Amino acid sequence: MVIGTDKIVDAYQLIASFFQHHIESTSLAVDDVAEIAGMAADIASNAILSEKKLFSIGLGADAASAIMLASLLQNGILRERPSLPVLELAEYRIDSAQTGINWVSQQLQALGQSGDVGIIFAANLSESEIERIQIITEQRQIIPVWLGKGGRGLSLISVDDSVESRLTLNHAIAICLARLIETNTFGPVED
Repeated sequence: MVIGTDKIVDAYQLIASFFQHHIESTSLAVDDVAEIAGMAADIASNAILSEKKLFSIGLGADAASAIMLASLLQNGILRERPSLPVLELAEYRIDSAQTGINWVSQQLQALGQSGDVGIIFAANLSESEIERIQIITEQRQIIPVWLGKGGRGLSLISVDDSVESRLTLNHAIAICLARLIETNTFGPVED
């Protein structure tokens, strides 16, 4: 119940509906996620081992997934190990999408080099925003990996039209990617 209004919010029903939809979307995406995340982890691990840069990119609502991926790679999730180098290009406090895209473009222009990899969380980006990032990755010869919506290159495109589902799936993918990159870089965890 929401205090001060005539409306009663059925929190259980809203939450149950959200999780049910997320579970269905996730289960339908597992095959694609496994294939694309596996390829993305190989690309990212090779970049790290070749002393190239790995960028974790997210703007607005997508910033949370980019921050999580960077944090998990820096701090480890499976075992004690050295921090993996990842540059977090995430900003959730942007005045406009245009400002955020300009900032990311400037950062990639300044820091990006041929063979670097950009993991781009794009669940909440428009086609024109994706195109602007795509242009800078091509100019700097950065290998893009698109999650949520796709650009040219390796893409994991969510078939779900719900931005909530795309964001939730991207968050889960960030955790999976961190685990796969860590395993590819340091080998399997021994029990």
